[in-house]
Amino acid sequence: MDLKDISILILAVGISTSCVGISIQIMRLLSVITENVRDLRKTVKNVGVLTDDLVKNQRLIKEGIETILEIIQKIKNTVNLLSNKIIQPITIIFGFLTSVSESVERIKSKFGKKDK
Repeated sequence: MDLKDISILILAVGISTSCVGISIQIMRLLSVITENVRDLRKTVKNVGVLTDDLVKNQRLIKEGIETILEIIQKIKNTVNLLSNKIIQPITIIFGFLTSVSESVERIKSKFGKKDK
């Protein structure tokens, strides 16, 4: 074995060591990327759960608002019914009584005693 063979052997060992070192670093990099992808999957899953809960809450809020609107509509219908069936006839009766009272006052003022 001469010096040329030894230098080739050292070069081959150096290149092999470099390839092994690069392979180890690539394995570490792939391991970190795999962990990040797993974390990302967990995050996406959690976001999915949160959006599902948000949709459920939104449905509950919508149902609550619809219930409130139905109650308000029933109250409106009740007030309109009271207005049409009770308040308007009473207003008409009192309007009639007021006009009768005014007529009586006019008759009194025309034919009644006049203070001197």
